[in-house]
Amino acid sequence: MAINQKFLVIKNKDEKEIKYFEYDKIKGYNITPKNNVKFQDAINVNKMILINPSLIEKMIDKKVKRKFNYLINMLSCLYDSDDTSGEGLYLALDEAEKFRMELINKYKKYMKEEKFELIEKKISILEDELKLRIKYLVLEQEKEHSKEGKSR
Repeated sequence: MAINQKFLVIKNKDEKEIKYFEYDKIKGYNITPKNNVKFQDAINVNKMILINPSLIEKMIDKKVKRKFNYLINMLSCLYDSDDTSGEGLYLALDEAEKFRMELINKYKKYMKEEKFELIEKKISILEDELKLRIKYLVLEQEKEHSKEGKSR
């Protein structure tokens, strides 16, 4: 049976030493690096735990902002396209709901309450807009079907 040893490298002014450190007991935000990113003369890391609250908040803000901008770009592309089936709108609505759940489950405990509520309001506005567009599209399709009735 192999022994799992975990170490922390602490850099002081003049000395470098490796100390035993159990990071399983520390609570923080887990980060895993992107695959296939290799640097010369660097230490490869599989997992990192952020402990500093301000650093965690900055990292979470960056991730949330990136995903929110992705959602906004997706919506703008959908609005520009001439899709009459509405499949893209349903997919965007699912994506917004998925982002809301991810925000609640992953990031809520690391974010400030004000910022969390603000982002949640933004997501709810996007969802309401998508639902309105879907209803409008359904009404347009019903009008087209009612006009296609039998004629003599």
